Parts: sequence; structure tokens; C-alpha cells
Amino acid sequence: MTKGEINMKKLILLISVVLLVASCGEKFLEQYPSTSITSDNAIQTKNDVEYAVNGMYDLMASQGYYGAAMFFYGDVKGDDVQSLYSNSRHAYYCYMYEHIPSSLRAGYLWGRPWYVIRQASNILQAVNDNKVKDASQAELSDFVGQAIAARALAHFDLTRCFGYPYAKDKGASWGVPIIDHPLGFDENPIRNTVAECYDFIIAELQKAIPMLSTSKNDGRINQYAARALLARVYLYCEKNAEAYQTASSLIEELKSTQYKLATNANYISQFDLNNKFGSESLFEIANLTTDNPSWNALSYLYHWWGYADMVATREFYDLMASDPDDVRGKLLGKVTQNGINKWWLMKYPGPAYRTPATENNYMVLRLSEVYLIAAEAGVKSGSNKAKALEYLNAISMRANPDDVVTMDQFTLDRVLLERRKELIGEGHRFFDMIRNGRTIYRKGGYHLANVPQEIDWNYYKVVLPIPAEQFKINSDMQQNPEYSRE
Repeated sequence: MTKGEINMKKLILLISVVLLVASCGEKFLEQYPSTSITSDNAIQTKNDVEYAVNGMYDLMASQGYYGAAMFFYGDVKGDDVQSLYSNSRHAYYCYMYEHIPSSLRAGYLWGRPWYVIRQASNILQAVNDNKVKDASQAELSDFVGQAIAARALAHFDLTRCFGYPYAKDKGASWGVPIIDHPLGFDENPIRNTVAECYDFIIAELQKAIPMLSTSKNDGRINQYAARALLARVYLYCEKNAEAYQTASSLIEELKSTQYKLATNANYISQFDLNNKFGSESLFEIANLTTDNPSWNALSYLYHWWGYADMVATREFYDLMASDPDDVRGKLLGKVTQNGINKWWLMKYPGPAYRTPATENNYMVLRLSEVYLIAAEAGVKSGSNKAKALEYLNAISMRANPDDVVTMDQFTLDRVLLERRKELIGEGHRFFDMIRNGRTIYRKGGYHLANVPQEIDWNYYKVVLPIPAEQFKINSDMQQNPEYSRE
């Protein structure tokens, strides 16, 4: 069933979601999903599973998660994207690191991933309890694989937002609670370590991958997407040999499929409003004109004739301007404000230059990132560096055919530079710097007054606080260092 079909059946979806999440309000779920009621009658048929799976992806598409917040959180807390105004909703607070336990000021990055985890867990319980009788084994296997992979993705996002980078202390600090089943009223889990969270996420993805179809499944997670996510997770927890092997094998296999890197000629057009589910898209959040985050969508927040909440920093513009032949520089649109030139990111355009849209899709997993994972993991592990360099050059030379990276230039800094140029606006830069122990510098240009200028993994606000309301529900929950419980 397509997203369009589910959009026409909002009432049915609403009933299904209410049954699955125990009729709890959004505010409560943004705090912590401490209780859960699973309706014995919520999922009984293949159509019920379809509704529930579509509902799971709809929850993911919220502006407080992958409809906006997960992307801008990873960008404005870095050095390449900045908030333009002091009243620009959540993006400004992330840019200023103004996170407090009583208000994360970072979208619904505590609530919505838990929503997804709960929905996925209920789907899995219904299928595992053999409640669904009218679906084939192959269909059930794919449903289960999607639910497991989505639950793993939500745990991964929670871990990297609320837990310190693995490399800081080998994962010894607190991550988030591991939830692998629908919670009962008497369950109040505390946090697992970051290392335990990554072990769980990896095991979940390894379980999901053989269950998933390799068919392109627009707006949903297929086997290739789950493998790309697994490669990313390995990279985050310093399993570099595994990250390289997972990414490299995926790249080589995809060369004989419809998944291809965009060429230099069609690089810009791959991000067009109407060019959805393109050749690089492994997993993409799907939006319709009738079902999208509206003016809170990432596309509207970025667009100069939308809210213009965020622009590229002067430092990033200067970086791209230093190589005028790099096709990626064409994604920066120049505007003049009060006599000062500024540049907005055009990765999420509308139907016309001056017309923003709200129904853009957002690529969560893109093939270019897989090449860059292989390059980074290869240079870190030292395994097959020649092939890893080929993957890096596939990205750098696609952008500018003359930008050839030689072996003596093949360093972690060079890979991070290419990730910086390739993945701006896709929520990676802050995480790339912090997980690699790098310092983020934000000075000069047109940064706003009082912005934190030097940030590294020792700054306590590189992780979000556990929301204050959680401690009223569960007094045993651990708070992150230097944050209060109120």
C-alpha cells in the first residue's frame, strides 16, 4: 500500500496508531514512553500490518524527527550551517546549544524515536504471536525486517543525540534504554551504556538484513538501506574494518542494480522537488502535497523565500568558492540582506527559485554517503587503502574531474573535508566532527552574537539532556553530566 493510499485512510490509521500507542498524548511521549498497552485486536490482518508499518514511517516523517529536526540538529550545531535569526524556532536553539532539561529545544528528538520504537515493537509482537494469518511468509518476513531496522535506526539516533561519542570513552558513558518489546505499566528501564546500545543496534540490523527484500521500496527500508545503516553504525562505534567491509560489499553489489551515483551532469537535479526516489536514494522520507510537515518542513526552513531560518556559514561558502569547478557549489544561492551577501542551501528547492515547497522528500541514507563511509573506514583501518581511495575519488572527481586525491593526500582530514562538501544539509557535520574528536570552530562571517565558538566532545552540551519529566516517571533514570534533573 502506498503512502498516498494510507493518506486517504487517515481515520483508519489514526485508530491503529491510537491502539498501538495506548492513547497517550504527544506531550507525554515526548517525555518518555514508560507505559504501553498492546491491543489484542490492533493487528490481525495483512492490511492491519500495512497500516501499522505506514504509520511507523509517518511517525518518522514528523518535523520533530526526520521531517526537519534530525537534519538541522546535525548541521547547525556544526560549522557549515548557521541560524540566521534569534527567533528561528528550534534551529536557533540548536545552533546556540541552548538545551535544558525542561525543554530540549531540538524538535521531538526524545519523543518521536520512542514513538517509532513502540510502533515497531507492537508490529513485531503481533507477527511473532502469529496473529496475522492472510500474509505470505515472504511478506511477513519483510514487514518484520522493516520494523526491526526502523527500531534500530531510532535507537541509533537516540544514542548519538543523548550519548557521548563512542571514541571518547569506548562507549562507557550512558546511552539510552534498550527497548526490544512493548513496555508494560510496571517497566521503567534505565539507560544502557553507549557500547551496549551499539551492540544491540548492530545485532538488530544483522537480524533484519536477511529478512528484507532487495526490491526498491520507495519510502521504506529495504535490505540495501539496512546494510548502509549498518555500515554507518559500525563507523560511529569505531568498528572500522567492519564498516569498510559492509560499505564496500554494498557498493560493489549495487553496481549491477538500478542504484547509481549521480553524475556530474545530473548532480544538482537529483535534489529537484519532483525527482524523488532517485538512483542514489537508499532510504527516503516520503512526503505528499496533502501529507507533509507544512511550514515546519526542512525545505521551508532552509528556503530563502520560506522561513530562511538557516544559511550556509561564510566559512563554508569560502570553502566552496575556492574551487569554482566543484559542481556542489551550485547548490548555494546568493542573496543580499542589508547590503551583505549570504548563501542559502538549495538542496531542498521548491517548484521555482523563489517558491518554497513543503512536500520535499529527504534522503536519510544516500549512496554517496556509503562511498564516504568506505573511504573513512578504509583510511582508519588501513585495510585495502587503494580501494578505499577509489571510493573517495569517485565522490571528489564526480564533483570536479580534476580533483584527484592521491595516496599521500589520503588522510582522515581529507575524507572529512569531502564529507563536509558532499553532505551539507543532510545532518552529518556536527556528528562527524564530534565522533572523531575534532574541535568545531565558529568564528567570523555573520555568526550571531554569543554563539559558542569552540566546541569539542568535552563540552557537556554536545549531548542532549534527558528531559526533566522523565525523572518524575522514573527516579532511577540517569541524567547526563552537568545537566540538572529539573
